[in-house]
Amino acid sequence: MQPEASPPRDLIEADVICVGAGVACLSAVLRFLDRVKTGPPAARKPPTVLIFEKGREVGSHVLSGAVLDDAPFLELLGPERLATMPVESRVTREKFHYLTRHGALTLPLTPPPMKAHGFPMASLARITRWLGTLCEQAGAEIYTGLAAAELLEAGNGRVIGVRVGDKGVARDGQHKSNFEPGPDVHAKVVILGEGASGFLTEHLIQKKRLADGPHEQTYAVGIKELVRGPSRPERKGHVFHTFGYPLDRGTYGGGFVYCMNETDVSLGLVVALDYRDPALRPHELFRAFKRHPLVRAHILGGQVVGYGAKVIPEGGCFAVPGLAADGVLLVGDGAGLLDTVRLKGADIAVESGLAAGETLFECWKHDDWSEHRLRQYAARFKTSRGWRRMRRYRNVRACFQRGLLPGIAATAASYLTGGWLPPGHVHMKSDPEMMEPLGTRSVPLPAGTAADLEKELQFDILSDLYYSGTTHEEDQPCHLVIKDRDLCVRECMPVYGAPCTRFCPAQVYELTEEKDGIRVNPANCLHCGTCEIKDPLRNIEWKLPEGGGGPAYKEM
Repeated sequence: MQPEASPPRDLIEADVICVGAGVACLSAVLRFLDRVKTGPPAARKPPTVLIFEKGREVGSHVLSGAVLDDAPFLELLGPERLATMPVESRVTREKFHYLTRHGALTLPLTPPPMKAHGFPMASLARITRWLGTLCEQAGAEIYTGLAAAELLEAGNGRVIGVRVGDKGVARDGQHKSNFEPGPDVHAKVVILGEGASGFLTEHLIQKKRLADGPHEQTYAVGIKELVRGPSRPERKGHVFHTFGYPLDRGTYGGGFVYCMNETDVSLGLVVALDYRDPALRPHELFRAFKRHPLVRAHILGGQVVGYGAKVIPEGGCFAVPGLAADGVLLVGDGAGLLDTVRLKGADIAVESGLAAGETLFECWKHDDWSEHRLRQYAARFKTSRGWRRMRRYRNVRACFQRGLLPGIAATAASYLTGGWLPPGHVHMKSDPEMMEPLGTRSVPLPAGTAADLEKELQFDILSDLYYSGTTHEEDQPCHLVIKDRDLCVRECMPVYGAPCTRFCPAQVYELTEEKDGIRVNPANCLHCGTCEIKDPLRNIEWKLPEGGGGPAYKEM
């Protein structure tokens, strides 16, 4: 059945459109509007800034970021507003551990790139909602539950706006009784801050050929829980990071435990998606991490109150695309702006927002929104501390593809030489091509069982999913498309053993009862994008679901 034709769309005019109400976009908007208020007077009305967020509310899709470098926040907010930022505590004690199956080796000193003493600890979802409020007070308009589904272009290829996704489309493509066509929104510039592997961002990078770096972007999937337990004031502000178990030596990543306040512990495991073994299950590794004695001691007696997963861009500066094109800017994780050693990006997202906001102000002040002026954003950002850090450790992540010891050696060499070593560009393979056929390597399954922890703490994947607050409109087109199902049966299942049934942190993909195909459960989707990234045959396409769907992270 052919989809029905849509009625005419409304047209809305604005000066600036932001796609995604994350830290990067909100920082850009706040700096822009602050500069407008304090800059030279202009004989015209204030700029119109519209922010579209596909989550149910600002912060719904924001995960992690519990330990923040507050220097960029100070530059953005100033001391008075920074003092009101919702912070749980500050880091008072930090440790770095190498985990074995049953024990831990504590490093005598925290590696310099990982030091966080005195940094604030906060829920990034709460920080994002707070920044959204500041943006609205400054004059921006935020629209939640609305997904920007398409970039609009003029005949010369300049991006001139976005088309908001329709609502009320049934699974078969027909219009339901509540059908509402999304408007076309035109603006002088569009800021894309969708997060890692963003829908519009990836399409733009491919169409405009912005990915001019030496290698493809690579990612990790981070799985996280928030555990609430008995009051333990003595642990408030304690953090520790781990490497080693439950990951094998060929898989990059690590764990963390943050004692946010007297009762809440944030813990997670980051698993790089360039792992080789198709039998690897990131969620099972996370369960093994929780069972380790070092971690277990911090969460026993508590209850899980939140769960989530997201992908993190790890390619470093060699994978960063062009940050500006005609009519559009890329900010934050969507542009691959992340510290690959610390696996943190919130502070760099703020720095990219600061650079974008200054660029918007200059465009507005001179009434010049040309591509030439927009490209000054990249030059501004590349003077930031975050970019210098990315440049310093530019070859570290690639060295970890060769094993744990080469990666550690590269990290030390980069730190000691200011980035001169390792020299040149170390080649890095993409995430899909790293996967090897099933059975070519054997990674031991993590030790222990669910009985090792209290029932309230050790969940299977679907029980964990409940704590993400994930919901979707059931009667809508499936947003997870297996492009060639015959390819699944003919090549993926016999060679790789259907790895999508294992790498997804929400059990979206399952074998059919006859084990002759894949069943898709789109209602489970956490919007992390792992499936599209890691599928070895690149046979999965992630599309935008109806706005308002997905996780509902609260204090994560």
